[in-house]
Amino acid sequence: MPLGNRARSKRFGMLGTVRGFVSIVKELSFDDVRAEAELAPRLLVLAPDESAAAFLGRALCGDSPAMSLSFRPLNAALKDLGSFDAVVVHDPERTGAIDRAHEAMPSMDGPAPVFAFTGADSSASAALAELRATMMHQLPERASAFGRACPPFRAAAAKVVIDETSKANAQFALVSNIPSVVPVVGALAAASADFLVLTKNQVMMFYKIGAIHGRDLRDKWGILREISPVVGAGFVWRTLAREAASFVPLAAGTIPKVVIAYAGTLAAGRAADFYFRMGKKPSREQMLAYYRQGAEAVKKLPLPGRNGNEREESGGGKTALSAAASNRNGELSGA
Repeated sequence: MPLGNRARSKRFGMLGTVRGFVSIVKELSFDDVRAEAELAPRLLVLAPDESAAAFLGRALCGDSPAMSLSFRPLNAALKDLGSFDAVVVHDPERTGAIDRAHEAMPSMDGPAPVFAFTGADSSASAALAELRATMMHQLPERASAFGRACPPFRAAAAKVVIDETSKANAQFALVSNIPSVVPVVGALAAASADFLVLTKNQVMMFYKIGAIHGRDLRDKWGILREISPVVGAGFVWRTLAREAASFVPLAAGTIPKVVIAYAGTLAAGRAADFYFRMGKKPSREQMLAYYRQGAEAVKKLPLPGRNGNEREESGGGKTALSAAASNRNGELSGA
């Protein structure tokens, strides 16, 4: 390795030490995330009558006392919908209640948080699971609160937190590769920025997943200490891989770098979720599956090199996606 590259590797390796990690965590503000997660969600359920609304609400959310549930018939007045996080409407006779709720529900940006339950009855588990997933997808900023207050929402809430963080890291990895076309200085800036931003996003993701699973949010260090044995080794590998990708020119390095950021974040998030749910580390086979899932999912992102150009971007016989997955498989197998 040339002397300059060796010096840069040593410099960025220091960022992966415990001291560097502690410094990054100290820079983060967890207060807003904690306040959001601890704010009890308020949900209104509308159905043909109040008893049917109550039955649906409890089927959807369980009997958690931390969840603020209100039940009304479809013909009830809808003047205060702005005080609710979301409204669920079950209108089997199609009386137009869903449209009335949309009109009455204020929305600052995007669609109003009004959701139709389309199951044949309130005990339809598949329809309930689909409704929870749809709600969390539209309300990602409230996912931690819903999952924390309402155990039936935990799977959907954790998935949204992991997916949103993975996409954010992939987007940042794509954009941050642009400075690396500037020799030496640009590459150094890209590597350093990657480590700091992607690491901060991952740490906050772990904290949110801990919130979803009921951990004490005032003990942020306890949450991170608890999860570090689960994601620690992969965390170091992802850091080194991202740094190496930052020194590759834009055309050759962008796609592998995005795959590393996305698949690494997704795998770490799913490993953390598994640990908080099951109380044990995922197996090596499970981790491999998480990375494969990430490498497959990233193919759906709007990246340069689509339309069959991945081969050219990767600079070889394998596509960048398959190469990244193969490298990760080898790294885990040799662990």
